[in-house]
Amino acid sequence: MANFWYIPEVRTFAVRCVITTCLALGFPLVMGACNESTPAPPAAPQPLPPYQGPQAPYGQPAPNPGYPSPPSGYPSPPQSPQPPSLPPPVTTVQRPLLAPLVGVMAWQNELRGVLGELLAVLSPSNQALVRGIPLVFDPTPEINAYAGCDEQRAPFLAATAGILEAVDAMAQTKATDELFGTQTYETYTATVLPQLMKSDTARAGLPAGIIPPNLGGDLRRWSRAHEIFDEVLAFTFGHELAHHYLGHTGCAKGQGGQGPDPTRLGRLLTNMVPLFNQAAEASADSAGAYNALDAGRARRGQYEWSSNGGTTLLDFFARLERAAGQGGPLSLLNPLQVLRTHPNPLARIPLLQAVARTWQQQHPR
Repeated sequence: MANFWYIPEVRTFAVRCVITTCLALGFPLVMGACNESTPAPPAAPQPLPPYQGPQAPYGQPAPNPGYPSPPSGYPSPPQSPQPPSLPPPVTTVQRPLLAPLVGVMAWQNELRGVLGELLAVLSPSNQALVRGIPLVFDPTPEINAYAGCDEQRAPFLAATAGILEAVDAMAQTKATDELFGTQTYETYTATVLPQLMKSDTARAGLPAGIIPPNLGGDLRRWSRAHEIFDEVLAFTFGHELAHHYLGHTGCAKGQGGQGPDPTRLGRLLTNMVPLFNQAAEASADSAGAYNALDAGRARRGQYEWSSNGGTTLLDFFARLERAAGQGGPLSLLNPLQVLRTHPNPLARIPLLQAVARTWQQQHPR
C-alpha cells in the first residue's frame, strides 16, 4: 500500500478528522460525567482561637489578630454623631443626691452641722472641754478660721466670710473637675488668687463664668460639691477644735459662752497667735485629722470624709502663698520658715497624708 502520510494535504486532512471526532465524542462524555457526579460538601469553618492579646482601655475595642482587618479601599462604617448634650461624668455618684448649698446662711448652717459631727466622736474627756463652745462668724473677706479666747477668757471658734466663700469655690470647682474632667479649679485659682494679693477688698467667691454654663445646673455636681464642702470644713475645724482641747488656747474648760462680738474679732485676733507656734499647729493638724477621719467613718450611709479635705485646703493655701511670691518648693529651704506662725503648707500636706495612713492602719474596714 502506498504511504500517503507524507503527502501534506492527506496529513492535514487526517489531523482535522481526528480533532473533529474527539470533539464530537469526548465533549458530551465529559459533560455527562460532570452532571452525574455529586459535589463534595464544603469543609466546616475552623473556629478561631480565643483572643490572648493585649486588652484595650474601657470603651475601646481590643485588637484581635484572629480576625482580619477589612481590606483597604472599603469605606469605614458611618459613625454615630455625638449628641450635643452634657459630657458623660467620669465618676458616677451612687449616693443619694444632696441639696445644693447656696449662700452665706446655707454655708453657716452646714458648718454648724459639721461641728456637731466632729464633737460627737471626740473622747469623753476632750468632748467635755469643748462642748458648748460658740461659733462666731467674722464678716471680713479674709480667708481664715481660728480658735481663740475672748476678753473674759471664754473660748470661741470663728470662721470668716472669706473662708466660707473660698471653701464653696473649691468644692464647686473640684466637683466639676471630678465629674466632667474639666480644669475649673485651675482656672479659679489662677483668676482669683492674684486679685486677693492685690486688694484687701477682693473676694474669694467663685466668679461667674468659671463653671461652664451647660454644667452649672447639674444636680450631681451640686451634690458632690456639698460633700466636698463638708469634708474641707471638717478638717479645717477639726484643727481649730484641737487647739482648744489640746490646751493651746488655755481657756477651754467646758464653760461654753456666747462668744465675742464679731466686730471685735479683729482686735482679739492680733493677740491670739503666739510666736514659734509651729509645734502647736502640727499637733493640731494631727489631732484634727484623726477627729475628722473618726467623724467620717461614723457617717455610715453617707459620704465618708477622707484626708482629701485637708489636702484640698492646704493646696489652696500653698497656691495663695505662690500668688504672693512667697511659696513654691524652694520656700521649704528658707531658714526663716521657722519664724512663721504656721508651718509651710507644702510641708503640712505630706505630714497630713502620713497621719491619714496611720489612721487607716489603726481602723481597717
